[in-house]
Amino acid sequence: MVAPDMKNCLLICSCLVVWALSAHGQAELVPDVQDDRVVQRIGFGSCFNPKSKKYTIFDGILRQKPDVFVFLGDNIYGDTTDMELLAKKWGELGAVEGFKKLRETSTMLATWDDHDYGVNDGGKSYPMRRESERIFLDFFQDPADSPRRTREGVYGSYMFGPPGKRCQILLLDTRSFRDELPRLNVKGGAGRVGWYEPTDDRTKTLLGEEQWKWLEEQLQVPADLRIIASSIQMLAHEKGMENWGNTPHELERLFALLKKHKATPAFAISGDVHFTELSKRDVEGYPFYDFTSSGMSHASKNWANAANSFRVGGASWEMNAGMIEIDWDAKRVTLKAINPEGEALFSHQLALDELVMP
Repeated sequence: MVAPDMKNCLLICSCLVVWALSAHGQAELVPDVQDDRVVQRIGFGSCFNPKSKKYTIFDGILRQKPDVFVFLGDNIYGDTTDMELLAKKWGELGAVEGFKKLRETSTMLATWDDHDYGVNDGGKSYPMRRESERIFLDFFQDPADSPRRTREGVYGSYMFGPPGKRCQILLLDTRSFRDELPRLNVKGGAGRVGWYEPTDDRTKTLLGEEQWKWLEEQLQVPADLRIIASSIQMLAHEKGMENWGNTPHELERLFALLKKHKATPAFAISGDVHFTELSKRDVEGYPFYDFTSSGMSHASKNWANAANSFRVGGASWEMNAGMIEIDWDAKRVTLKAINPEGEALFSHQLALDELVMP
């Protein structure tokens, strides 16, 4: 258990450059932020509307005492080009008592999705993305020397623990660089609740070239476990909502990088869909998992019943948060979704040696 003074501001080594010199004078890759303290419990969640007045999920999260908590997006429902209004809506989240207690007792990390970015289903055409980014980084108290202050987008990498217990958390930005996606004329269909379908236009990007370059560098930083945090789902694509499957070439690019750099064990966490589920896809003998937790203040049974051929077990549409428990000695990870009482909605164990790319 990391001491309570492990604050979200991460007043530790904020590295402003990606490259550093090793003891032998050779260039080596380093994370954006390094913290040598061991993490054993990581919480995450998405889709919280302060105006709902439904704050009980924070009770369940606080009972779990996470060392780190990751806000995956739709952390508020801002949806505006009025930056004064957007800042006010962030202030409503900051005033929630459970949020304040979580900020005091755990390291808080965050990326964004469309509703806290500023526009529903928005991408790089959103005109206020730079201004919104500044408000976002200010709210989550990124220090002045944070690498995220020096580049466009809110992606970032965080390394916790010494060799043998190094956990890397990669926060992706699926909004700032995303091209517009074609929509179907008709929403829904068999097993569908959305209006998107995969594009075969390989020029369409989700992350943008600068973020892809950064991600490939970060996948070469030595780590004993990698958690790839995406605001939208990576594997589940049949429901027609926003997901990586809408740009399948981008998902294959990620898998190719994991294989190229043997950047495993790794798995993904995601949000957006207002329910929780675990998905698994075999990638050339490598089991890639995407653990989705969504609906911190509201959930959708209809969306949970939509198609997902990659689903492991069942889905739950209770209000929920995700918990990742790392047993470094046993080399095992437990993925658990919890309700506002802190009770497990489902639990799944992964052996770290199962998550190694052949």
